[in-house]
Amino acid sequence: MERHTQPWGRNIFGQSAVVCVRVLRIGLIAFGFAFILNSPPAGAQEFSDSPGEDAFLILQTNLQPPYQQLQDGILKGYSITVLNCAFDRIGLGYGIAIAPRQRNREMVRNGQADGFFLARISPFMDEYADPTLPLALEKWVWISAAGQQGSFASIPAPDSLLSVAAILGSNEAEWLAEQGYHEIAKVPLITSLISQVLAGRVEYALVDKQTFEAARDDMGHHEAQFKIQFERYAPLVIYFGREYTRRNPDLIGALNTALRTCETLPMRLEDWERDLITRQQLPMIRTMAGDPNLIAAVRSALGTADVRAGALADLDREWRRDSERGVASAKAGEILENSLSGILRSFQKGDAENIAEIFVFNTKGAVIGMNRLTSDFDQSDEPKFKVVIRQDPDLSQIADIYFDGSTRTFLSQVTVPVVDPETGNVIAAMTVGLDVSGALRPDS
Repeated sequence: MERHTQPWGRNIFGQSAVVCVRVLRIGLIAFGFAFILNSPPAGAQEFSDSPGEDAFLILQTNLQPPYQQLQDGILKGYSITVLNCAFDRIGLGYGIAIAPRQRNREMVRNGQADGFFLARISPFMDEYADPTLPLALEKWVWISAAGQQGSFASIPAPDSLLSVAAILGSNEAEWLAEQGYHEIAKVPLITSLISQVLAGRVEYALVDKQTFEAARDDMGHHEAQFKIQFERYAPLVIYFGREYTRRNPDLIGALNTALRTCETLPMRLEDWERDLITRQQLPMIRTMAGDPNLIAAVRSALGTADVRAGALADLDREWRRDSERGVASAKAGEILENSLSGILRSFQKGDAENIAEIFVFNTKGAVIGMNRLTSDFDQSDEPKFKVVIRQDPDLSQIADIYFDGSTRTFLSQVTVPVVDPETGNVIAAMTVGLDVSGALRPDS
């Protein structure tokens, strides 16, 4: 196949008519069609010297307030801002076509569209498409009417006789079907779903919390009218069709690199979540940090962890560069083999449902032990570093939730001091990445 040598950010306006004809020919006027073109800014960074001939792409999407919505005919929202940032950084022009969610997925599956967003990570889509890092993070909750009999002592089970609903074609409806919920009432709009819950026609509905709250407030309802129970977190990504990624094999890697700099905002822990971690997880983490075997291994690692002045930044750059490619730098490989890392791996395996990662860093911020490769070596520029510099053995930090692309899990990092029992001094700090989808469930 002949390959063009022009950059990804080529002039898109000469192709826009062709693209529009193609989109219209396959019939995307189901409920009103919108097509948006974005051209890269002058001087945008290019990530490939020889991109595929079809690098310019069309992404299918659907309206999903507040993440993306039409305002005066312009598609806006948080996910669009992140998307524009990422594509501008790699210098790639693209178009967006709006159609129903189910139609979008089918078009990607059939090779009629290059990609689709916002999509949850799905084993079914993995069969024919490849995901990026998330553009947005959702928190799914069960809602019911406040006056309804019964309680949320347990989340509605697939074999329950309770009526369950979701928005037609939504990520939540797909997930419910995958979990074995057979009788799912599928309602076309979030406003209709809320009305049916309040009217008692549906006992439980699974929705994104932010989408629900925005619609509830627009409808003039009060939060006291509903019961809410957390179910899970869901990353929302772009899925690129396998045919497109075959022709443009470097795109997802370049886009993911850009997405790391167009960072998805952390999902803030709510008060009940922070309280649950404090009561149920923090005591366990402090116990691990005080384990005599761990403290002995920390002392040993500290003895070999001296880094000459000015070398920390160099080692960190090398570490980050190699980590982005999924490999360990020389320093990282050395640390992965020490006894402290072995102890941390055994801790993680002992509670794998709740813990995704554990690492220890010294009073200079340098990682000295880890159960798996971390994204960076130097922790001194992060808020967690205060746990060692304040020398307070009772101090801890519970960070907001972020998505870890390497494990496809949502993590909240909990950091506690490692205290030398002989001197009472803080000699290091241990960070535990809690998989909040497991650790924060009510039945965890």
